[in-house]
Amino acid sequence: MLVYDQYIYSEKPDCDDDIIVFHSGFCSTLPNYSYGKDTRDYYLVHYVTKGKGTYQTEQNTYHLKENDGFLILPGDTIVHTADKNEPWDLCWVAFFGRKAENLLKSAGLDKKHLIFHYDEDDFLETCIKNIYNESRTNKNISYINAHFYLFMGRLVEQYNRQHNRKPEPVRFNPFDDAMIYIRRNIRYQISVEHLANYMRLDTSQVYRIFKAHTGKSPHQMISDMRIEKTCEFLEKTDLSIREIAEWMNYEYQSHFTKQFKSKMNMSPSEYRAMKK
Repeated sequence: MLVYDQYIYSEKPDCDDDIIVFHSGFCSTLPNYSYGKDTRDYYLVHYVTKGKGTYQTEQNTYHLKENDGFLILPGDTIVHTADKNEPWDLCWVAFFGRKAENLLKSAGLDKKHLIFHYDEDDFLETCIKNIYNESRTNKNISYINAHFYLFMGRLVEQYNRQHNRKPEPVRFNPFDDAMIYIRRNIRYQISVEHLANYMRLDTSQVYRIFKAHTGKSPHQMISDMRIEKTCEFLEKTDLSIREIAEWMNYEYQSHFTKQFKSKMNMSPSEYRAMKK
């Protein structure tokens, strides 16, 4: 029997990341080959690429075939056994992390739902083999995580489709949306009219929204945010005052200095000297 199991870490790392992929592998089993009766402190997803077998938990026994998958939960005592006539080939990925449980739930997997079926293509197997190959060579964690999220993303996509669920869109309220727009265009002279056109509101509505959230008018808020951005440049870069003024699209350096001084009660050069 051939078993290929590649660990990314020599022992389980003590960290608090969203997701940590621990190890992955694949095998071709012998008839009636059985494995289990131990426990683990991480999640393990197996996917059947060929043949048949059984997955036994403390509560249930599942009869599985090609393109079925099963989840092993941390702390569970389980046994999985290859069929005596058509022993299965398996691939697997082990993982844990702060968001592991929620990610599995979004794919319809939890303590009461340990089994899934995916027969569209060989995408899941390819993802696991990519994790395995990267774990054996460069061990680029970003690549490993990317392949894992692709694996889970496909399961989430299938689950949503089967249950007629549409991903919940990320929505911003009008004020948050306006703040994002300002930050993305902070180097330009944004007028209240520009902001109103973007928000598809009239200027009086924009004014009321900003007053309610900040106590300031849109114009005051934009002006303050531009000064905050120039302070960031003064503190974190070696750009000259002239270069900062040009980047922030002030027509004249003197105009930039005057506005800065009116807000901060000191010149840009004095501010930089104070911060250094």
